[in-house]
Amino acid sequence: WTIQDLTVDSARRRVTRDGVKIELTPQEFALLELLARRTGHPVTRARIAEELWDMAYAADPNLVDVAVRRLRRKVDDPFTVKLIRTLRGVGYALGPADE
Repeated sequence: WTIQDLTVDSARRRVTRDGVKIELTPQEFALLELLARRTGHPVTRARIAEELWDMAYAADPNLVDVAVRRLRRKVDDPFTVKLIRTLRGVGYALGPADE
């Protein structure tokens, strides 16, 4: 998937942004891949918890937020345009704010 200057290559498990290779843990890659599959659409915290940890969101609601925060540090923080968006009361989405 390519979202603006971010490329997620599932076959190679490789991520680049603006030509810079980004090293992700397997969990971070799985989270980014989940968001990339639904680019521009919300992914609920519950769905993220179920797909990444095979557990109910209610078991540890902070787990998802911490995982997204760690992913943002690598994928968004070093760059001007932020692609991981928080949708209050819904979850998260990947894509520029105008999508």
